[in-house]
Amino acid sequence: LAVAIGGLLSGAVLVEAIFARPGIGKLIVDAANMRNFPVVQGAVLTTVALFALTMPIADLLVAWLDPRVRATL
Repeated sequence: LAVAIGGLLSGAVLVEAIFARPGIGKLIVDAANMRNFPVVQGAVLTTVALFALTMPIADLLVAWLDPRVRATL
């Protein structure tokens, strides 16, 4: 599930641009077209931070739920 969040974030750019839905994906596309690089950097940094925080949380959740993983730690 945590790895799928990365796919969802990257797919948001495509889906929001095609269907003209407001969101972070459309924000990135519009800012890139207007050459507003600080906005692009901020939006990309936000999505990367969200993904980077999701992975350790998922690892800790798996270690908490699965006793086999807990035994190896």
